[in-house]
Amino acid sequence: MRSAYAFLFCTVLAIALSLTQILTAVSFTIQEPVRIFGEYGKLQTLAVSPDGKSLAFSSDYRDQKGDIVVYNMETKEKTTVTKTSYLESQPVFSRDGKEIYYFINEAGSGSIKKVNLTDGTVSPVTDRNFWCEFPAISPDGRSLTYYSKRENRYNLYELNLANSKETRLTSEQNFDFGPVYSSSGQSIYFYSNRAGSSFSLFRYERGSKQISPLFGPGGFTFQPTTDIQGILIFAVSNVSGNNDIYAVSLGKNRVDQVTNSPGNDLFPVVDIKASRLYYISQREGDYAIYKRQFTAGS
Repeated sequence: MRSAYAFLFCTVLAIALSLTQILTAVSFTIQEPVRIFGEYGKLQTLAVSPDGKSLAFSSDYRDQKGDIVVYNMETKEKTTVTKTSYLESQPVFSRDGKEIYYFINEAGSGSIKKVNLTDGTVSPVTDRNFWCEFPAISPDGRSLTYYSKRENRYNLYELNLANSKETRLTSEQNFDFGPVYSSSGQSIYFYSNRAGSSFSLFRYERGSKQISPLFGPGGFTFQPTTDIQGILIFAVSNVSGNNDIYAVSLGKNRVDQVTNSPGNDLFPVVDIKASRLYYISQREGDYAIYKRQFTAGS
């Protein structure tokens, strides 16, 4: 990374000030949070559509378990796209926005399925004989990565969506969770306890198959996002005693707190094209989705 991408972050406590927070990697600013959706039961996991118009999440509003719901941010219309007696969560839009991949805990078996948003057709993606969870789709839309429990190990796998060929990416006696592709598709970020008892962030290089640790906030660190211009990723940590979102500077020993509220802030996702961060928070008591506009310069 060029030295011009020096990372400066000025954290402003929400209680004290309402000014814009500034993260600088030449130029990077992030605005105050805006609540865009809530009062719909327990919300968990989050995805943003490729066109930036819709969000998908899991809500227990209907059955106290979890359905995949799509929320159109322009029309304010919400559509429940899965309705079973099981928990469905962890939605991920396909690159054309026509399908959603998701996790289903079906009769004690955890697998990944996909639903067609046009006709509601549901199709299996992974083998129900293996527990598979937390899907993420590659930037080119050709591959799906996830973690799977097999032989009492929690490792990362990658599935070629064209031929259904599955490849194991990690094979250590660790807990490797929550993979997400980098914006270039060359790397996969994930969190693991491979460096010790506490979970922290790692990067897997798809070409060399090398794994390296990322400098993080400490504590239990999880739920990384894809990167923004190769500069930073967002992730969640409980290092302050509460689940908050942090900006992790890539290639620099720099971590800065982005959220600071009494409620938990979780499930960050980014719309890179629109320069928006979305996440779920309990800062106002209920589960709600918030957005924060950011700008990044090169």
